[in-house]
Amino acid sequence: MAFFKGEEGSVNFKSSSGTTEAIVSTTAWSFSTTRDVIECTAHGATQRRYVPSLVSATGTIDFLYSAASGNETANLLQEVVAGNGEDAEFELFIGTSGGKKITFNGIITSMDTGTALGDLTTISCGFQASMSDPSSAATGIVIAA
Repeated sequence: MAFFKGEEGSVNFKSSSGTTEAIVSTTAWSFSTTRDVIECTAHGATQRRYVPSLVSATGTIDFLYSAASGNETANLLQEVVAGNGEDAEFELFIGTSGGKKITFNGIITSMDTGTALGDLTTISCGFQASMSDPSSAATGIVIAA
């Protein structure tokens, strides 16, 4: 059985005007999904009944600030402060080989930056995934196992 270590993870980012490139010095990422439910209990029933409804996803990307050129770190930060609210493409890699990743479009919703004496500058960006419109051919979140 194969297991994946956190050190094998990475993140690619593509803004609406850029190309897909790696966010260098990624230290962590998270991705959480939630499915709403709708109650559909009939009058006179003695037990509640629910049906699945809408799915949403949020997450974070944590990385060390790097002034290196040739990566998407600057574009990611620019999307936060001056982005037009359009979807950006994310690829969250689980491993270093085999294409195991989560791909989706999303909107950067927050950024926290911190630095301390004797430490490196860190950045944490939050995102909201944009789910596909059922009337379009878009796929929403794709998990490649």
